[in-house]
Amino acid sequence: MAFAFITKKMKKNKILAFISTTIFAVFLFLTFVKNANAVIIDQVIAVVNKTPITLYEFAKFDRGAFEEYEQMQNEASRGIFTQSDSAVMSKTKEVLNVLINNVLIKQEEEKAAIFITPKQLKAYIGGVALANNFTVTQFFKFLAKRGISKKAYIKQVKNHFAEVELLRKVYGNKMVITKRQLIDYYKKNVEEFRGEPKVDLKLIFLAVPSNASQKLRKEIYKRIYKIREEAISGSKSFSELAREYSEDPSEKNGGRIGYVYKNKLSPNFSDIAFKLHVGQISPVIKTKFGYAILKSAGKKTGSFKTFKQVKPEIFTILEKHRTNKYLKKILKKARKNSYVKILIAV
Repeated sequence: MAFAFITKKMKKNKILAFISTTIFAVFLFLTFVKNANAVIIDQVIAVVNKTPITLYEFAKFDRGAFEEYEQMQNEASRGIFTQSDSAVMSKTKEVLNVLINNVLIKQEEEKAAIFITPKQLKAYIGGVALANNFTVTQFFKFLAKRGISKKAYIKQVKNHFAEVELLRKVYGNKMVITKRQLIDYYKKNVEEFRGEPKVDLKLIFLAVPSNASQKLRKEIYKRIYKIREEAISGSKSFSELAREYSEDPSEKNGGRIGYVYKNKLSPNFSDIAFKLHVGQISPVIKTKFGYAILKSAGKKTGSFKTFKQVKPEIFTILEKHRTNKYLKKILKKARKNSYVKILIAV
């Protein structure tokens, strides 16, 4: 195992010596954990200047990657090597580099004396909640339902703020996003801000029992094929045929489903529905539950959102792009001027 657990209360400044051996043996580092008064003796896997990065931190950051890495180590210790080893090592290196970069950024923030006040955090979170028509309390409940804790979100916002402040301190006016830049982005990328197209559909559906024989399936298919021919010939309207034959609740409305967006339909329906011309009837569509035919009764292309509507979204896009660009520059310089040592084979 990667960790050795000792469930004794330890005095605050007492140092525990313990030897742990793995296939990639390295020196040990003590990480104290309050939970259950346990001490985790953990393997140091990298050092950034004087800051260690431990296997525990790796596991906490990406549990899946850690478990794959640990499994690979256990198998390698028994002389088992698989084709997936290279992929696991590649993922391990990727995660490790992210952890190293995080430490380097924190160290640069400390050098620049970056400090985010509780007032700044409160104002930002209040603004985000308001923009989404929530109170702050409602906003955190909304996040909790999606598996994001209040503590985790505040930490994320604080880290983001600190990065932005660091970049502003280092690059000054280069980090300022002007109204002109926002407008230019909107004009060049206006198609990004078009609403989704939708189609007005009518449906005729015949169900096929799950235990239907091949003979019955063929009979139902012949029935709907004949219905389709009637609809195309115009001997009866699609709506009349839907009321007479369709086994979908929409039959009461002459098969009318109404306007739908592409992502609201199953793939085999949406691929056909959005290619139909207005008034056109689809081929017979085989579904999990039976057979269907569609008729396009209308189309609406998405309307463009105004600059005012998408201004916050554009600001976020440009800020993210600029932040990534200049963070890379800071990290490149920091790596060059720092002692970075990886202590496992990757």
